[in-house]
Amino acid sequence: MPLVVDRLRPDDLPAALRLSTRAGWNQIAADWQRLLDLSPQGCLAGRLDGALAATATVASYGRNAHWIGMVLVDEALRGRGLGSTMLTRAIEFAKSLGGGVIGLDATDLGRPVYLKQDFADVASIDRWSGVLQERGDSRGVAMLDRSTYDEAAALDRASHGADRSALLLHLMHEPGVFGILSPGAGFAFLRPGRTQLHVGPLVAADEESASRMLNRLAGLAQGSTVLLDAIRTPAGSALLESQGLSVARRLTRMTLGGPKKALMGELVRAATSFEWG
Repeated sequence: MPLVVDRLRPDDLPAALRLSTRAGWNQIAADWQRLLDLSPQGCLAGRLDGALAATATVASYGRNAHWIGMVLVDEALRGRGLGSTMLTRAIEFAKSLGGGVIGLDATDLGRPVYLKQDFADVASIDRWSGVLQERGDSRGVAMLDRSTYDEAAALDRASHGADRSALLLHLMHEPGVFGILSPGAGFAFLRPGRTQLHVGPLVAADEESASRMLNRLAGLAQGSTVLLDAIRTPAGSALLESQGLSVARRLTRMTLGGPKKALMGELVRAATSFEWG
């Protein structure tokens, strides 16, 4: 029975969520819906006899960057090459978009597969977890709203060059998502997850600004465990440890055709998530 690859449809979302849940991932229905809303052409479904068996997604930021994620295969069907097929189709789709860096965040298990597909290591990225602790005040940090959205979008573009304004606007209007802004210094989002809240993206001009925003997020999280994905740096690791987090997983940021910096820079303190970069 051949694998048929086509577009993920709205009525596929419950089955897609079951795949990510069975894999132990933190996504909820809103995470899948966000991908379908913002990158519908890049949401790929692999079907066997009409049933959803595998997925892959490509989140695109114009011509700047295209991020591969959600490469999932039904656990009962693993070992049959379905994941490799979905990855190949995702790469083909990303290439068809006409330029821009193609990247992903790879587990140790997936990294050898991606190396064979001409991906190269760019940087180490860590998934931090724990209960955020308030280690000071959060002076000047306000809730993000439509009147301050343009400033957040401008800070985001300045931090790494890509235009993620549609993603930020979508996050700002999602139920249960909190956005905060430190005027002139940065912004951050806190959103729901299946088992843990998720911090990201987080952009900050310096460690002091990042700490103030993490303090504000700690208050919003109200003692719930959070996840945060960050490019590994000595200063960043020290800050996150001081705020009560510890590394739960270590991954590798990779880009196709050689190492290229994408969706990263000194001001980017936390990625959005593995499927968004």
